[in-house]
Amino acid sequence: MSIPVDLRGVVERFVAGAAQPALLDPGEEPLRLIAEQWSLSEWNGRLMLQAWDAQRNLVRKIVGLKEQKRDRLSLVTERFPKAVGELQIADLGAPLGLELERRTSRIAFRDRFRLLLAREFPGWRIEEISAETNLEASLSPTYVRGFLRLGSTGIAVMAAPPETDAAGMVAFGLIWLDHLRRREKGLGIQRLLYYAPLGRESEAAFRAGLIDPGVVRCELFAYDAKDRVGPVDFGDAGNVVSTLPPCIRPVAPNVAPPVFPDMPDVERVQQSDGTISLQVRGLEFARWRAGKLSCGIGRRKRCSMDTVIAMAREVARVRCEGAADAQHPLYTQFPEGWLEAQVRANPQAVDASLLPRPIYGQVPVFGAPDRGVIDLLGVDHTGRLVVIELKATADLQLPFQALDYWLRVRKHLLAGDFERLGYFGGVPIRREAPRILLVAPSLEFHSTSEVILGCLARQIEITRVGLGAGWRKELLVMFRLRGAERP
Repeated sequence: MSIPVDLRGVVERFVAGAAQPALLDPGEEPLRLIAEQWSLSEWNGRLMLQAWDAQRNLVRKIVGLKEQKRDRLSLVTERFPKAVGELQIADLGAPLGLELERRTSRIAFRDRFRLLLAREFPGWRIEEISAETNLEASLSPTYVRGFLRLGSTGIAVMAAPPETDAAGMVAFGLIWLDHLRRREKGLGIQRLLYYAPLGRESEAAFRAGLIDPGVVRCELFAYDAKDRVGPVDFGDAGNVVSTLPPCIRPVAPNVAPPVFPDMPDVERVQQSDGTISLQVRGLEFARWRAGKLSCGIGRRKRCSMDTVIAMAREVARVRCEGAADAQHPLYTQFPEGWLEAQVRANPQAVDASLLPRPIYGQVPVFGAPDRGVIDLLGVDHTGRLVVIELKATADLQLPFQALDYWLRVRKHLLAGDFERLGYFGGVPIRREAPRILLVAPSLEFHSTSEVILGCLARQIEITRVGLGAGWRKELLVMFRLRGAERP
């Protein structure tokens, strides 16, 4: 039996023209096709495709072409006589290539995780295991979720694939457990098991360690590249990573900031490194640093004071409540910054017990990149610190994002770092754990907020503050809810 000449040519031409060719085999991680690490050959009347890397060697018999598209080939393979399968060669550099790679990796990890669960829980039935999106239940395809059953007892399972944010699965695990409890009313489902890749388990441990064991019996395991599993003690997760810079670092010797002209719409925000950020309703457009003035949205360049003044006027004209064009990029950009500016200007509008000053932004400093939320740190009349987490749009992770910051604030509070480094000058700071305020437009709190907040340790004091839709003009509180209270 001879091989159709065009089949070999189709494969070779596709690989040659692809920016990032890779094999996508069901149940396997994507395998990149790198020069000198793959080949096509003929054996016994079949086209043999072989590809390898440092960990794997994949060989498949290709017997036909099922489909050809610009970004991928679907090939018919034969693993055993009369056993037909499918193999894809995709261009991961194409517009949809990255999502295709992610989906293939998720499916591969799902199948691998199924085997892990079967080994770890002999006698239990794996009722469900999935990495698909469930919009109705707010479940993400990023993580693999499972459901185990033995008689009248069930276990909820959530796993983070390698190279994913292990911390993010904690919230989804609580949502998955709540979904199962409502769906499987005849079962007792008390346990929630998390699986994190070895080396990233502490990311999940910090968050999972804040879950109330009286509400959820939560356990964390770490797995390695060979799917060996070990339990993780929440108490052994170590300390959260953050730094607390001095409140205000001295600027370079003999360098004083310029005298900025009076610009009513411009806020001058002093940074801990001695620089001055010029902002219009939370959007930075200029910065002074060590005698140098720069301006620009996003990317800045050196400029004169006249340029700063002209830019301030233009940004203020567009970025204001009642602007003619509410779709203008300067109006829509960075809504959290706008909300921050409103709260900074009047913190007592969201909580009457807050002192109007001082109030600090994004301290302590995370080791990770910006998380898309705004953190403010204030103090109330009793001297208790208050973490204020702001979000202008719905975010399922908001409660845990606030807790990430709360953990770091508590760490530096107990160490006495705030007093030592010059924060809250003249205000006696209590050693009691900080309170948390979650502040967002009332319709933008995610529907899962009550589920997540209802599972947290009772000693964590969280209040949700829902604002009216016109928060850009005025902060009007529509509701104030403690913990998992519902509106």
